[in-house]
Order: sequence, then structure tokens, then C-alpha cells
Amino acid sequence: MARYKNTLFGFLWVTINPLIQMLVIGFVFRFFVKEPITNYYIYLLVGLLVWNFFSLSLTKASSSIVNERNLIKKAKFPRDVIPLSIILSNLVHLLVAFALLLIPAAIFGSLSINGLPNLLLGFILLISFTVGVSLLTSSLNVRFRDVSFFVQAILVVWFYITPIVYSINVIPYSLMWIWRLNPMTSILQLFQNSLASAPGPGIGMLISNITVITIILFIGVKVFRKESQNFDDWL
Repeated sequence: MARYKNTLFGFLWVTINPLIQMLVIGFVFRFFVKEPITNYYIYLLVGLLVWNFFSLSLTKASSSIVNERNLIKKAKFPRDVIPLSIILSNLVHLLVAFALLLIPAAIFGSLSINGLPNLLLGFILLISFTVGVSLLTSSLNVRFRDVSFFVQAILVVWFYITPIVYSINVIPYSLMWIWRLNPMTSILQLFQNSLASAPGPGIGMLISNITVITIILFIGVKVFRKESQNFDDWL
């Protein structure tokens, strides 16, 4: 936990930044949200915590192999440890943030015991998808250094096609295929259902997103194993 060493607020920084984002985004977007969302600020905070974990993990993991080139050349160890350690570190901070979030969720009555299975499924899908994408981008970035820059650019767009500041119900049916291809849709809905009493994902959306997550995880593992054999030549 060296990240918070010698800081005044310590682990509270896990939630301070998302709280500031929540207040600013919530104040602005409440004028544009067409459909009122119950427990909107908790709904928004849950989405920001999950998104920040995903985007920060993916951004750092994508360039991690290149950044640790000296370590890779000096020692023999499983290369996937590098991006996976980043994800694990961020996951610990996410769990701490969610532990703190349980307090306001319980106070405002948006926390439900019945939502625990969805919360567990949300974590499983989030970790699986983050690992899959991170392994894919981190391995490809060794050969194609534009990948890390592409990831940073696409995350900006990705944020707005994920139901974080709005409800999925406002999306026209003709465009719903975009959200069906976005695994973060069901992941966010599972978390928001558990902690903000928002509707969970429909069975069609869930199956579609799980299918994409499974494919990405499989491709990420396969590509990383193949590309890692040539890391020494490309670094």
C-alpha cells in the first residue's frame, strides 16, 4: 500500500477522487438525464469506481511490459505477472472503496442482500474482462507501440457508451447493439443493481456481454502466450 504512504487521508483517497467526480458530473448531468434515476449519486459513484478500476488497470497494464523491459531482460519469470500484478493492486483499492461505499448505500437504503449474487457476478466478469483486454493490449504494445496510445484514446469514447452517468433505458433500440457489444454494460448494471437498487441487465444483454468477455479473455491469453515468446526480441 505504498501508494498512500505518508499521506494525510491514506485509503480515503480511494474514494475522494471518485467523490469529486461524482459531485461535478452529477451536478452537470442531472440537467440532461432524460429519465430520473433513483439514488442517482450512489448509482453514479458505483459506476465511476468500477470504471476507474477498469480504465486505470487497462492504461497501466497496456504499457507495463515495455516499461519493465529491464526487469524482463534480467530475470526469467512468467511475463503475465507484470500486467496481472497491476490489476490485482487496483482490485485491492477497489474492494476498499466498495467497503467504504457500503456505509452510504446502507444509510440510503439502496443496499440489498438479494443483490449480493449480482455483486459477485459483477466482480467475476469485471476481473475476467480486465485481465483479457490487458493481456491482449500489453502483449501487442511490445510490437506495436501505438497500442497504448490507442487505448488511452478509445477509453474516452468508451466512457460515454457505458451506462455510468445515464440509464440504459434512454438508448434507442436501433442503437442497442453497441451496448450489447460493450461488456462493461452488464458489468456496470450488475454493480448498480446491487448497490444502487437500479435495474439489472436483461438476460439478452447479459448473455451477449458474457459471450464477448469470454472471447476476449480467450484471445487475450492466447495472444499473450504467443507474443511473450518474442518479447526479448522486440524490447
